[in-house]
Amino acid sequence: MIGAPGGEQLLRAAGRASVRRTLDEPTAHASTAAATAQNPAAPGVSAHFVNNVLAAAASYIEEDPDLARDVLAELGQFLAYGLRPSPIAVPLAQELEHTATYLRLQQARFPGRIELRLEAAEDRTGTTTAGSVRASVERALDARLRTVSGPCLVDLHAAEAGLELVVRGPDDLVGDAIPIPLSPTQEVRP
Repeated sequence: MIGAPGGEQLLRAAGRASVRRTLDEPTAHASTAAATAQNPAAPGVSAHFVNNVLAAAASYIEEDPDLARDVLAELGQFLAYGLRPSPIAVPLAQELEHTATYLRLQQARFPGRIELRLEAAEDRTGTTTAGSVRASVERALDARLRTVSGPCLVDLHAAEAGLELVVRGPDDLVGDAIPIPLSPTQEVRP
């Protein structure tokens, strides 16, 4: 267990082993890159992102072990969903939960920098491609975090033609609305 004595050493050792495996397996990167190139709407899980989340969890071990456990549990859920073969159709509600998990992990990485407003589709049904909504949110949030020094508001909500994402910085009165259209196989029914 991470919160148990020696848990921090276990996490460090796991991180070192992960880095060694990553360096020793260039073909794994090539196949992941090829899969992502074939399906850019739903890219796989980034090793960089996972390493950063693990580092964030490690930083919480002594000051807030419960938060460290929560971050690791969320990372486990994120990986279980994100490592599915792509493309695969999933219920929209499942994709939105995956996106919310991604955003909570980003909140752990950037404490105080991300505020969430997720009112996307509690009352909607349909299917979408696994990872497609998260990928759109990820691109918009990454771009905004690079240009804004203060907190960002991430607002994901249902719109007439699918979903709409707004990422605003502290000085933005109104953020740019980014439509996330859903293809015919990605239908949403109110």
